[in-house]
Amino acid sequence: MKNKPSLATELILFILASTAVIFLAALTYNYVTAKQGVIRQVHENAKNLTLETVYRIEAILRGVEKVPLNLAATLEHFPCRPDDLPRLAKTAVACNQDIFGVGIALEPYAISPQRQYFAPYCFRDSRGLNLTWLGGHAYEYFYWDWYQIPKELNRPQWSEPYYDEGAGNIIESTFSVPFHQGDGKVRGVVTADISLMGLTDIIAAVKIYQSGHAFLVSQNGVFVTHPKKQWIMHESLFSVAEAHHDARLREIGRDMVRGGEGFVPVWSFFKGQKCWLYYAPVPSTGWSLGVIFPEQELFADVQNLARRTVFILIAGLGLLALAIIAFSRKVTKPLRVLAQKTSAIAQGDFAASVPEAGPKEIAHLAGSFNRMGQQLTEYIAKRDFIRDTFGRYVTQEVVKRLLESKEALELGGETREVSILMSDLRGFTALTADMHPEQVITFLNRYLGKMIEILTDYRAVIDEIVGDGILAFFGAPEDQEDHPARAVACALSMQAAMDEINALNAADGLPHLEMGVAVNTGAVVVGNIGSEQRAKYSVVGSHVNFTGRMESFSVGGQVLVSPTTFARVQDLLEVRQTVQVQMKGIPQPATLYDVRGIGAPYDVHLKERSEHLVPLAQRLPVHLYRLSNKIVTGATGAAWITQLSDISAVIAFQGELSEWEDVRLHLLDDQGEELPGKIYGKVTAIEPAVADNPSQAHITFTSVSPETYQHLRQAAGSGEEEEK
Repeated sequence: MKNKPSLATELILFILASTAVIFLAALTYNYVTAKQGVIRQVHENAKNLTLETVYRIEAILRGVEKVPLNLAATLEHFPCRPDDLPRLAKTAVACNQDIFGVGIALEPYAISPQRQYFAPYCFRDSRGLNLTWLGGHAYEYFYWDWYQIPKELNRPQWSEPYYDEGAGNIIESTFSVPFHQGDGKVRGVVTADISLMGLTDIIAAVKIYQSGHAFLVSQNGVFVTHPKKQWIMHESLFSVAEAHHDARLREIGRDMVRGGEGFVPVWSFFKGQKCWLYYAPVPSTGWSLGVIFPEQELFADVQNLARRTVFILIAGLGLLALAIIAFSRKVTKPLRVLAQKTSAIAQGDFAASVPEAGPKEIAHLAGSFNRMGQQLTEYIAKRDFIRDTFGRYVTQEVVKRLLESKEALELGGETREVSILMSDLRGFTALTADMHPEQVITFLNRYLGKMIEILTDYRAVIDEIVGDGILAFFGAPEDQEDHPARAVACALSMQAAMDEINALNAADGLPHLEMGVAVNTGAVVVGNIGSEQRAKYSVVGSHVNFTGRMESFSVGGQVLVSPTTFARVQDLLEVRQTVQVQMKGIPQPATLYDVRGIGAPYDVHLKERSEHLVPLAQRLPVHLYRLSNKIVTGATGAAWITQLSDISAVIAFQGELSEWEDVRLHLLDDQGEELPGKIYGKVTAIEPAVADNPSQAHITFTSVSPETYQHLRQAAGSGEEEEK
């Protein structure tokens, strides 16, 4: 005990260490995030820079390719005299500044049995255009790759870069095009040469930070251009990888010669540092362009920021240490008295007490300490009981099961057939947007109180209440043979109770509420889900998701029943209509049943709602907005309400709408300005435009604000008088 540090010391060390860890974690996170952000930005910039350079090279190569292709086509369709061939070659070179030389090489003895070689070649030099003739014992051109490969393949071909000693005496690449005689045999090859010095200038012009560079490799990985001149035509990606035992560079080289594209970290043996490489193919030749980005330069700003942040951290920790020392001296002295009594509490002597003296906070702490000792035994017992039993479950059915069975506390579940009920208020978020929080709670509790009362009467297990949405199920943990009928009857009772709730809301000047309910029956996993610290009795499975999708298609005042539930209780049900819907994630359309009542022994029936659409004497202009997950995603063109009932309307509109889409409407005044209040609804049918008549949408209202409701009633009244 003598060597233990004081509380003040431990407090200082603990707070400083914790603060340092938090700061270091934040610094590390910021550094990593910033670095990743830089990499993403560099990736995009590198891609753009590399592809831009590739496109420039490709444009030059495509322009060069056209010359021998056109010459070959001319020689096949319009045979020329041998004396014309040098003139054609010279004209082709003169008309294209990117071409170093053009040759027209004929097959051996194509001119006469006495003349084996005939290959005029025009090229550029310091004096202008120069003409020479290829062929001879020292340069048998028909054995060279630029002649033999396209001839054998019988198609145009770019050659690997090579040093041409017979003609231009430069490092070049040749695009060769074979041309044919009338009998289809190859008569010769037209070539166009490009000097790789021109490509070197293009690639050298690519600027990458201070020390970055670009390079070009051939189809075999040989360096065609590179800042290190001695590597050009003498080294390849594979020879460099072999010399430095770099398997990673070898893999990158394989991908480059295969025509791949990527952004990868590498070690630059030219610069001797870590770098990033972006590479992309040059389509015409099968070559590949690589651009090197030095990592040290990429992350220079990030590292400077990190160093400044570390300096601020050290200075901040110093100031924090001084503040802790000053504060701890005021706290630790009275705490020593409390520390002397903790051993008694630890040994079970809850009667141990301390003087309630000192600063206000310490005195209050001492009083709490004394009361804790007096009540700890009883509290611990109650706490454990509540935590392990009632704190984990909410419904009476589940609580009863827990109290009767110790095994009921174990985590796990079983597959059971249950009926699932899911309900949700239509437009609740919009209706309460301008209400005071206290008023929203009163508004919501009135609704939930009645719904929970009905669910409890029908012995439902309330799985979850999220805002104005309710998820409940029937048939577990207790078996209920009639759970499909019980669930439908409960849903109808909940829907019928909305009249009572809305009457109370109207008396208090609160908005009218509409609720949609869905019922589905199927096999799910039901049981204890969670952990030893916190669990709940719940259901999971595809049928829960299916019920949620069903509920999204319901409109206010509606109870939708799935095919599986309908098949079990169809003899009892009063079905108003069937609804065909296409659900997300389900390939085939689903048939849902709009249920208005259920027979004995439940005998629950909903009142008929007026759905008679009245044509309006004067159509009402509106703004029509499309919604997705309660967020406006777009608007139609001009729109008007043409027919109206208590719960629905027909709207003529210009633009696009989809069935079962959620919408929001605003009535407009004579100046085209939106009137106060909103209408929320769901599109249940679309009638496409016919001739001069615009498209029409049938919309069922899900919520109507009070001020808008008055306008609609006036318009509907005028329409009824006109109809009479």
